Amino acid sequence: MIQLQHISKVYEGATRVEALKDINLDVKEGEIFGIIGQSGAGKSTLI
Repeated sequence: MIQLQHISKVYEGATRVEALKDINLDVKEGEIFGIIGQSGAGKSTLI
């Protein structure tokens, strides 16, 4: 099982980027899931 609760990530720099904001994820044993989204949406940051 994979469980994430209230995950957030902000990149500070010349421009502040809020990559993840209050993300919750619950993947139960045996489930198959995928993460899709636009470029820069925070997929790699989540993983």
